[in-house]
Parts: sequence; C-alpha cells; structure tokens
Amino acid sequence: MTDLLHRLKTETRARHERTEALLFADKLMTGTLSRAEYEQLLGIHYGFHSALEQAIANQSTFFADYDRLTRRKTPWLVADLAQVQVPLPDRSPSLFVNWTGYELLGALYVAEGSMLGGQVIVRALRKTPALTGLESRFFAGYGAETGLHWKAFCAYLVSHANGHDDEIIRAADRAFAFFEELSEQATEQVSHT
Repeated sequence: MTDLLHRLKTETRARHERTEALLFADKLMTGTLSRAEYEQLLGIHYGFHSALEQAIANQSTFFADYDRLTRRKTPWLVADLAQVQVPLPDRSPSLFVNWTGYELLGALYVAEGSMLGGQVIVRALRKTPALTGLESRFFAGYGAETGLHWKAFCAYLVSHANGHDDEIIRAADRAFAFFEELSEQATEQVSHT
C-alpha cells in the first residue's frame, strides 16, 4: 500500500466510522433496516453521488483519462429510487462547489470505497424482511469486478496525486462529512413529514 493510500485509510478512519453509523450500518448488517430507512439511505447516496459526478463533469480536463461513465453511480440510484417509488430527492448543488481536481480525488476515494462493502450489503438486504423482493442496483455496484475496480481506482489516484496528498486527504475527510450533513438533512425531512 502506498503512503497516500495508507494515510487516507488511517487519517479518515474516525469520520468513516461515524459515517457508517449514521448510514444505518448496524441495521443493514442485522436485517432490521426499515423500508423508510432504506429509502432515506438511497436519497443520501443520491445527493452525494449526483453532486460529485456533476463536479467531476465540470472538471473534465483534469479528469480526461478517468472512466466517468463506467464509474457513475447516479443511474443506479435513480433505478433503486424508482423501484421503491420514491421521487428523486433534490440535488445538493452546494456539495463540491469550487473543489479542485485534487480535492475531488479525495471525494472519489470515499465514493469508490463505498462500493467495497456492496456485496455484503446486498446479501444483508436480501435477508431484511422490510425489503423483501427488492434488489439494489447501487449496492450491487461492480459485482464480481469490485476488487478490480478498486485496485484500478487506487492506481489512478496515486498516479494523479502529484504531491497533493494533504489536500486529497483533507478532501476525503470533508467528503465523509458531507454524508453526515446529508444524513442530518434527511432525518430532519423525515421528522417534518
């Protein structure tokens, strides 16, 4: 593991663990997630990934050799939200505004890392009584190719960091914080309905 990848993992660990707790990790793994919580979870991911993908599209020169189409997650989330008949949440236009390409690399570390547990989550969702009959395209992610996609992304990240390690790490931590913000907003919306 390169120094950058090791630092990303260790220096964002606390925020990563808080984010997992806010995103119902325990309920996901124990099969106790409610349908409303699943819908909320999809909405949170939609807000994050749609904003990130738009920011990357806006930085097309920086990301000229990044495979944006293969790595898009928004269409998967749109399909999952349609499956549960939930309208698309409002986008989060303030997320990633004015982020540099290097900062977006940090956010991509968070986004691509979120795919690593997908296979475990898909199996857990199938055992969740409140979600019987639903199949998550988002959590299925890259399927059997997940490990290969992760390794390719890590190689891309390291090769494009160009000495901006600290900036990338701070941005990854901020990206995890966006999940916290989106979770709080979603919880407030649920309590007002």
